This record gives sequence, structure tokens and C-alpha cells, in this order.
Amino acid sequence: MKAITEVLAVTWMSLSALPQRIGASLVTLIGVACVVGVLISLLAIGAGLSQTVGLHTRADRAIVMSSGSAAAYLGSISPSAVSIISEAPGVKQDAQGRPMAEPIATVIVEVTKKRDGGSTNVPFEGVGPQVLEMSPTMKFVAGRMFRPAVHELIVGRAASAQFRNLGLGDRISLRGVDWTVVGVFADEGAISENALMADASTVLQAFDRNAYQMVAVQLASPSAFATFRDSLTTNPQLSVEVKRDADYRRQQIGQLTNVLNFIGYFVGGVMALGAVFGAVNTMYSAVDARAREIATLRAIGFGGLSVVVSVLIESLLVALPGALVGAAAAWVLFNGHRFSSVGLSFPLAVTPGLVWLGVIWALAIGFLGGLAPSIRAARLPVAEALRAT
Repeated sequence: MKAITEVLAVTWMSLSALPQRIGASLVTLIGVACVVGVLISLLAIGAGLSQTVGLHTRADRAIVMSSGSAAAYLGSISPSAVSIISEAPGVKQDAQGRPMAEPIATVIVEVTKKRDGGSTNVPFEGVGPQVLEMSPTMKFVAGRMFRPAVHELIVGRAASAQFRNLGLGDRISLRGVDWTVVGVFADEGAISENALMADASTVLQAFDRNAYQMVAVQLASPSAFATFRDSLTTNPQLSVEVKRDADYRRQQIGQLTNVLNFIGYFVGGVMALGAVFGAVNTMYSAVDARAREIATLRAIGFGGLSVVVSVLIESLLVALPGALVGAAAAWVLFNGHRFSSVGLSFPLAVTPGLVWLGVIWALAIGFLGGLAPSIRAARLPVAEALRAT
């Protein structure tokens, strides 16, 4: 009880004198705010991508890919294999009794950015007539659905906004084949809004392909997944992998998300190191300014632990507002702001988890910045400190 009383008394005295050191404290606060703001802003890219990709994932949706394919667009599934997949147990049927198994043909094409005129590669997906039924959140904001056997395509509103010649009525040449944009669709902000879609058979014919890259399957229920997967993976006529929709999407963005997070942590770590040194200098200055006070407290019986704790608390309390300022700045400036990279456009997301991460980093900076000065304060010889002041 005595130790707690001592800590509270010394801490109160330390905080009471904080206005006298407001300049040095503001330097630390601003440094911590910059670290937290930059860290959260960079990590918000990966968080936004994960949120966008995770929209509308369904437990009763499965993706069938070729075994060993590093990416879905590298796979090869023949029309005969599609028929086997469609007839597998667990596949849901639509109102007309047709299996809801959508073969997708993917071709990588080059498009031109509106912002700087640079080019980038994006997937061009050939889909079937059930695409709207399997994705009920897709709604046309302009135009209509493409027609089979005609070089017509539809685009997501994010792709239409990001790339040239993808507005309603535009014509675009993709690998030497001219296509007309007949529809622009929205999907409540999902990643599909970056897509270019056309009739699957027309895409295969236009690009001289004879196989699909993957099959999206609507299951009768989430519990039907195991039965469906086992029926395909044990079929000697097939060489495929079956994944749940959510697992497939996480796999597709996993590498990109890891790169984005690495950049965020690396840049944030370098800046945090500088902030720690700033906090150390601030707290050393605070200890020097309080040398007489600390010496007097030690002389009348206060223990070294209470001095250590008081210095650490002051350092943490200086860092904490910096975290809040940095997080608020990141939220105001970047939350919801659209980020475009590698052919994708999605909003940044400053999530509560990132804010808590920023607070933890700020407290770590405050603790490390105050640790050495607090130990020095506790070890300060009483007589020497009184003579020095």
C-alpha cells in the first residue's frame, strides 16, 4: 500500500510540472502521431483490400480449380470436366432445373489507365448466363447484359472509372479483338466491380482457347461442401482442387496483402525508431529538470521504484495523445479514399483493429523512450543531484 501511495504522489508531482516541459513533450507527441498516422495509413491499404475481397463471400459457394495451379487464370478445365463438375452431388439447381455451376474463362488483357496513360494487365472473364443469378447483388447502373456469340462486354463501375475506353458504348481492342461495352454494373463495392465480363463461349472463340480456367459452383447448402469436394477429388477423370469461396479469395490476395503489410510495418518501424530516440531525449530532459525534486523525494524516503514508475507513466501519457492524433488524421485523410494498384481499385479502410494497433505502438514507443531515463532517475545519487541544482 505504501508503494502505491508513493507512486501516485510522485506521478502527480511529475504531471503537475508537465506544462513547464510542454515544448519537449509536444515534439514527442508529434513524432508519435506521425508514426501512428503513417503506420495506420499504409496498413489501411491491405485492410481495405481484404474487406473488399471479403464482401459477399458465401459459405455455400465453392471454387473448382486445376490441381497445382498457382492462380486461377493459369488453370485448364475442359468442357467435359465442367459437365462432370456440374453433375456432382451437392450442386444446387436453379428454377429451371439447371445445375448452378458457372465455368469461367479468364484471359489477361492490357488496358490503359485514365490517370496517367500507363498500361496495366487485368483479367477479362468469360462467364455464363447464370452469373447474375449466382451473384444477386450485381446490378446494372447503365446499359444491359451482353448477348451470347457477340463481341459485347460488361464492366464493373470501378474498372469503368479507372480505365480508358470502358464507358458505356465505348469500343476497346483486347488482344486485337474489338469489343463493345454494353453495360456497367455495381456490386455494393465488392471486388467484382473491377471486372470485365463477356460471354464465356465467345471469349474462348475470340482468343482461340478450348478450356476454362475455373468453375464457380453454388452448393445446395454449406454442409454439402465436403460431399461435393470429395466426389471431385476422388474422381480419376479429374485433376482439380476444390476450395470454399472465402478460402479461394484469401489465397488470391494473400501475397499482395503480405507485401503491403510488410511495407507498412517496415516504414512504420523505421519511423518508430526515430520516435523512440525523440522520447528518450524528452524524458532525459525531464529527469534533468526534476533532478532536485527527485533528490529531495529520495532523501525523505521515497523508493526508486516510485521514481521509475512516475517517469514511465509520464512518457506513456505523452505518447498516448500522439496515437489518438495520428489515428484521427489517418481516418480523416484516408478512410474510404480509393486506392488503385495492379489493376484493382478499392477503398482504404482504417479499422478499429488498426487504431488499437496504433495505440499499442505508441505505448511501446513511450515505454521504450522512458525506460532508460526512468532508471537513471532512480539511480541518481541524492547528494550529487542536490549539489548539481
